[in-house]
Amino acid sequence: MRREHREGDEPEDPRTEADSERLHQLQRHRQARAAKAIVVLLILTVLILFIVWNAHSVPVNYVFFKAHNDLIWVMLVCALLGGIVGFIVGRPGRTFRFRHDDEERKG
Repeated sequence: MRREHREGDEPEDPRTEADSERLHQLQRHRQARAAKAIVVLLILTVLILFIVWNAHSVPVNYVFFKAHNDLIWVMLVCALLGGIVGFIVGRPGRTFRFRHDDEERKG
């Protein structure tokens, strides 16, 4: 709805409206970043408590030998290996095209 211009009223400036929208977007972006930071801090707190409570040495049966390691190192290595495997398996691959498909589209 457009308002009629009255004497003494300032006409609405499109730049002011764009600035207002940009300010609103920045505010939403800051709120989202703050929420993410809080979630990360909570996860780190739980992780640190988990590490402290599970810092004792345990026997680990590797395929070819046995050893006593701190439980946290065993869990950390397993988490890293799981992350690497998940990244390799989950990443998008290259799209392969067969040459005859391209030739059919051109002809």
